[in-house]
Amino acid sequence: MSTQDQRRTGKKRSAGQTTRKGNGRSAGSSRQGDRISSRSRRRSREAQKKRQIRFLIAGLAVGLLICLLAFSLYKLVSIFLVYNSADREYDNLKQYVLEEPITPDQLPAGDFDPDTAEEGEEAPAQPLVPMTRIDLDALRKINSEAVGWIEIPDTVISYPLLHTGDNSYYLSHTFEKEKNRNGSIFIESSNKDDLSDLHTIIYGHNMKSGSMFADLKNYLKKDYWKEHPYVYIDLADGAHCYEIFSFHEADVSDISYTIGYRADDVYADFLSQLSSSSLYDTGVSVGTEDAVVTLSTCTNDGKKRIVVHAKKIY
Repeated sequence: MSTQDQRRTGKKRSAGQTTRKGNGRSAGSSRQGDRISSRSRRRSREAQKKRQIRFLIAGLAVGLLICLLAFSLYKLVSIFLVYNSADREYDNLKQYVLEEPITPDQLPAGDFDPDTAEEGEEAPAQPLVPMTRIDLDALRKINSEAVGWIEIPDTVISYPLLHTGDNSYYLSHTFEKEKNRNGSIFIESSNKDDLSDLHTIIYGHNMKSGSMFADLKNYLKKDYWKEHPYVYIDLADGAHCYEIFSFHEADVSDISYTIGYRADDVYADFLSQLSSSSLYDTGVSVGTEDAVVTLSTCTNDGKKRIVVHAKKIY
């Protein structure tokens, strides 16, 4: 081989060696690029998964909020419909109230007044005020347990009065015996339905809508009592008026919830305790000859009771 050929061969080898070295560097760079690209794809996939998890959590949270909102709306609508149903029923029953009540100062001249009667004088056999303002017969056709009507003028308290042997029934049933949380106004089952006991208890709910006995809580303010001093109760034996002499909060075990009294010292002590418990001094005297009604409802938090005591005027 000539020197010239050897030079050419050497150049070719040298070129080949150079080419191989160059290819080695290119392959290494490619592998490093592949590794970088793989890590980038992996990070991209992890980031995408995190985004998907965040979107899923956000979606679940929004879905939960929507469900809670829908449920709350459903409950509010249900409560409104319950209130509205009872209000419509009781508003409709007011068609059986035919007249306004007669206040004590409107009593016809010559009628018996126990406060001015002479010693030994007895009340007449006939009621002072005949019961003409309520169509009791019509009410009894709707509910045979109706005994009359109770009203405090210029308040929401104007409802039919019921009496039954089960104190719990009318806590959750209206006058027309529909299941409803408003319930009814009813007399203690152990009391006589004609309010002839010396002490009679009448119950009603303190509804958030302001219906039933909710207005009784206003008697915790003295000015309210001055504007609404009387309770009117119409029964089969006549129309009656009771003058409020005491109002206060009480526990369920309070003496206000005791009945079965006779006109004796025990009853006198009972009346004294009612009077002394009053938040304000009404100046209305009460004695053993007086029949008394207690109107009872729950406080707003339901832990205690609001009681209003009134003595019979006629």
